[in-house]
Amino acid sequence: MKPSRANTHMAAAPKVTVTNVVPLDSGDPRGANLALAGLPLTMGGMIGGILVSLLLRGTRSRLLGVFIYAALAGLAVTLVLHTWFNVLGGNFALEWLVAALSLGATASLISGLQALVGGPGIGIGALITMFIGNPISSMNAPKEFLPEPWGEIGQFFVPGATGTLLRDLAYFPDAPMARAWLVLVGWLVLGVTLSLVAGARARAKSRAAGAAGA
Repeated sequence: MKPSRANTHMAAAPKVTVTNVVPLDSGDPRGANLALAGLPLTMGGMIGGILVSLLLRGTRSRLLGVFIYAALAGLAVTLVLHTWFNVLGGNFALEWLVAALSLGATASLISGLQALVGGPGIGIGALITMFIGNPISSMNAPKEFLPEPWGEIGQFFVPGATGTLLRDLAYFPDAPMARAWLVLVGWLVLGVTLSLVAGARARAKSRAAGAAGA
């Protein structure tokens, strides 16, 4: 009696059909390779900020260095991930813009903090990006998979906004992305502002020292 009942229940169980809302890219059949973009963009932004801080002097030179680095490194990362590894499946130009903004935001933050507070600024920038923003970026899974409210908080850091934009550009190009774009632009503006404030302070000190010497 028991086996027959079990067989009856199994036969009566409804069949579940799973349909992907958006098919995964052929180069990323499991949808896991997108997370590969997170580390090079995070580390690349940090490296750019450190190089600019150590090699360049003067506000204009540093800002120009950040923008050139972001554009060229963003192009390189996009070429590798989009064309070579076929990890990114969205519009190439927009993905390049995301990568450049991501790299520029992190690099400008680190170089701006270093200009403002010295050597510790590099550590502060790395802490914000790598050790706070990256773990809650939701690069590996949707933000809803993280404990509340960390998934939502992560979207206001550079790695989280970057991951959301790359994922939406690849699979949901019609989804609203304004907030993620604004987050990246906001961090970039913050970094530029820090550099400008540091430059203005340095010039004020120089003028004060010149006046005192006169």
